[in-house]
Amino acid sequence: MAPRLTPAAAGVRFVDFAIRAWRSDSRHVSVIAHSTPLGSLRHPVRVDLPQVRRADVEIGFDYSLERAAEVGRKLAGVLLPEPIGGLFLESIRWAASQPAVGLRIRLCLDEELIDLPWECLYRPDLAGPAVPSGFFLADGDLSLVREAPGQPLAAETSDAVQRLLFLGTLFDDPNTPDLWFVEEEFRMLRAHVAELGSRIQLDFLPTSAADQVETRLATSIDIFHYAGHVEAEGPEAHFLQLVRWEEGGPILEARPHPSPWTRALHLAPRLKAAGTRLAVFNACNSGHWPFVRPFMEAGLPALMGVQGSVTNDAALVFSSELYGALAAGLSLDEATTQARLGVLDLTLKDPADRPAHLRKVQVSANDWLRFMVYMPVAEAVLFPRSDRQAAGRAKREARARRADRLETLYATLAKLDDAEQSRVISQIYRSRVLILGRFDAPYKTTLDALGRALDAHPAGYRKHLFDYEPPPGRNLTEWVRHHVLTSRFVIADLTDPRSVPYELGSVVPTSPSVPFVPIIREGAPPFAMAADLKVYPWVLPTVTYRDDADLIARLDAEVIAPAEARLAAGSTG
Repeated sequence: MAPRLTPAAAGVRFVDFAIRAWRSDSRHVSVIAHSTPLGSLRHPVRVDLPQVRRADVEIGFDYSLERAAEVGRKLAGVLLPEPIGGLFLESIRWAASQPAVGLRIRLCLDEELIDLPWECLYRPDLAGPAVPSGFFLADGDLSLVREAPGQPLAAETSDAVQRLLFLGTLFDDPNTPDLWFVEEEFRMLRAHVAELGSRIQLDFLPTSAADQVETRLATSIDIFHYAGHVEAEGPEAHFLQLVRWEEGGPILEARPHPSPWTRALHLAPRLKAAGTRLAVFNACNSGHWPFVRPFMEAGLPALMGVQGSVTNDAALVFSSELYGALAAGLSLDEATTQARLGVLDLTLKDPADRPAHLRKVQVSANDWLRFMVYMPVAEAVLFPRSDRQAAGRAKREARARRADRLETLYATLAKLDDAEQSRVISQIYRSRVLILGRFDAPYKTTLDALGRALDAHPAGYRKHLFDYEPPPGRNLTEWVRHHVLTSRFVIADLTDPRSVPYELGSVVPTSPSVPFVPIIREGAPPFAMAADLKVYPWVLPTVTYRDDADLIARLDAEVIAPAEARLAAGSTG
């Protein structure tokens, strides 16, 4: 979906597309779409999937975007088999047609599947080299969370101060105690939310200050944030309290007896008792299920973690973007997409394949895909604000920043090299169908019906109705020609035409790779020069229809099939 925020930066309401998947036997996974905007598919679809090894889906720091896309295609085959995949695409189109509505992929998975990097989901229909726009989560109006909404969350508006406890793990080397830049992360976070004044209170404590941490955990904590390193294997999953490390060696716990609250099993009930609504673990391995599970069992409303390893620069950007949006009252979905795309924007501006001495930041190509959200609640606004004027202004400004972030990202994508832009245009061509005709009543109803049928078609077409003004600097003929050349095929309604004859006369002769399918209502005379266009083999036989229902009935056999056959033939003669 393209960004659809209005100039007033309206909020985006996310609607669940809920998928449940579980291991049904040693070689298969069963998948259902049990709740979507367009209904449910509760009959399980069996997918061939032998035991998954972590190496099969690893996207470590040194892995390329191509590797993430490869993993994402495989995972899309597991999670979005037909007919679930078709329903998912239809739901995306439905959400795109609604004002300020986004689609939330909500995953309800068994323990074997929950840890897989579903954030890498990549469009299975998009062939060729990997491009950022091929990942579903590159869409600012798509969100992904884990866990079913099984617990309520009070959503009363409030202007109370939000208390954030930030714990950071330091090193035991007095010369370089902050190799992970946790204090820098805290400073950036504080600077990013400074404009909110007394709205949020941030407290920093090093985890080595055990007594102070113990005291603070006994108080009210709205947001808990940890920066450092997590060991997520086994029932004793924990984070490090103080690090001992020598270059080339392993990362070790320096404390012989770390505090109990470094263990997830101990910390989870403490945060629940403190009233924590969101726990963010901005640390390697912190999104893995053995570490997350105690927090879900304790009933924490939301938790964010990391898939595998993440770079310091990515963690800094993600957390500062996230909290500025949350504190202003935006939903967790909105804040997370803004933060995630902020990291992607950073990656695109300073790509990881540049020589190190030329790079301003150290960011992996896939860092933007590593942030995982667990949200076992239906309500995504964790810190709702009152509707007072100041609060409303802060929320509008935060949403405007989100809109700017999306616009910046898409502008960055537009500035990519010619080869990647060519791939993006090629993808548009694969699905877009341009519809030409009259857009005043009663003709528009026919074109709208045709557009809906194309959008709902199992082939995944995207209708394009040119019923708006061309952009400044382009006249009508230039703009129609642009859309013709980036369409899979064109349907032109010749019923009582006005501008359509001129448009076709201008573009048909020089567009031999684009099939044109003329249609006309029964009894309507064709325009005088329509026969002249028949000399071009890419202008296909005219389809005569009685009414809208008859046109839709003829769509597959008489419109789509001839156009696809022409494309398959690959001839321009």
